[in-house]
Amino acid sequence: MSRFVILSLTLMVFINSSSFPNTVATPPGTYQNHTTYVKTACNSTTYPMMCYNSLSSYSATIKSDPIKLCTTSLNLNVKSAKNSTLVVSNLLQKAKAAKSHEVSILKDCVDEMKDTIDELKQAVAEMKYVRGRGKTTEEHLKNVMTWVSSALTYEGTCTDGFEEGKVNVETKKKVKKAVSQLSKTTSNTLALLTHYLSY
Repeated sequence: MSRFVILSLTLMVFINSSSFPNTVATPPGTYQNHTTYVKTACNSTTYPMMCYNSLSSYSATIKSDPIKLCTTSLNLNVKSAKNSTLVVSNLLQKAKAAKSHEVSILKDCVDEMKDTIDELKQAVAEMKYVRGRGKTTEEHLKNVMTWVSSALTYEGTCTDGFEEGKVNVETKKKVKKAVSQLSKTTSNTLALLTHYLSY
């Protein structure tokens, strides 16, 4: 009888200690929680709906990580800057073909937009060094925020030229629309950096 009990206990220990694979099911609310995190983060920006629409599809990647949140926003910001620059560049090419007086103003705007792209790219590169806490990380973050702020300034300078010069109404409208969208995106990125990574 005792041998049977010992054999039974040994068998139970073996079963419990066997290396059966542990399958952990993903909680049903995980995706929803990540999406909620992005939505909450975007509520801290000037243009929350625009922010959420651009970042929500990346919520599974961002999860609840503020660094991934800001890095994703910066990468999308660069893409937006390139698209806006393309709009102005195409208008410049048309103005050159028509030998329009708008050429110099559009060229200045394109130069400003290219500077915006450069500033944002430097911010993206610098974000790789923003990890944890400490003086070094804080310094890198300050650099990121400085470059994003500079990008916002360049965008504003581009549209200032259209206020001062005589430009075709339709051209002015297209440029302002493209740059306005970009400025809102950059403003949102700066807000996320300020609210989620500033010390």
